[in-house]
Amino acid sequence: MNETIITLSTGEQIRTEAPEHQILEHITNNQGMMNKAFIVIGDVHIATAHIVKIESIVDEIEIKRPDRFEQVDLNVTPKQIEQTEEIVSPNQFELLEQELREAMQTRDIFALDTFLHDDLVFINHEGSYVTKEMDLEAHRTLAVRFTKVACSDLQIKPTKDGAVTISRIHLEGQEGDEKISGDFIYTRVWQLIGEQYQVITGHCTKL
Repeated sequence: MNETIITLSTGEQIRTEAPEHQILEHITNNQGMMNKAFIVIGDVHIATAHIVKIESIVDEIEIKRPDRFEQVDLNVTPKQIEQTEEIVSPNQFELLEQELREAMQTRDIFALDTFLHDDLVFINHEGSYVTKEMDLEAHRTLAVRFTKVACSDLQIKPTKDGAVTISRIHLEGQEGDEKISGDFIYTRVWQLIGEQYQVITGHCTKL
């Protein structure tokens, strides 16, 4: 597993799975100057003025050469390849949904940035259109704070290159001056973008 270590002027080190380049994109402008007062790593708020070093740590993985090679059937037809590509495990999206809920509750901006497609189209429970940047900014500025994001039911409908998920979520928290408490139905469309499944569109309804 790769890690990024953020070293502060106090000598404290904070570890995160967020890539180094992603952290730098959030806190620097095109000239490489700091343009954010702080960043959020999980529940930790870090003042960018105290950051003295950001470095990536890559775990070394020992690769063992097999004693012998098993014979592999190379006579695979295009139809078999197509059928293999269409197989998507629902368990994979169950895990993605869980990680997304955790990112919502802990305000993990880097995880949310990874899960949400840049051209996300999301309609919230009030019927308002929400973009990816609007969602990230709400978490980044603490305009929205979830203290509980719990799933009581999850349905997964695999598609050729992703899945549609329908989940019942109990939310508790704060949005501005208003308290959030209740059950919501979230519908999300996950699609394989490059090597990463991302949410390309979604909808939320309050029960």
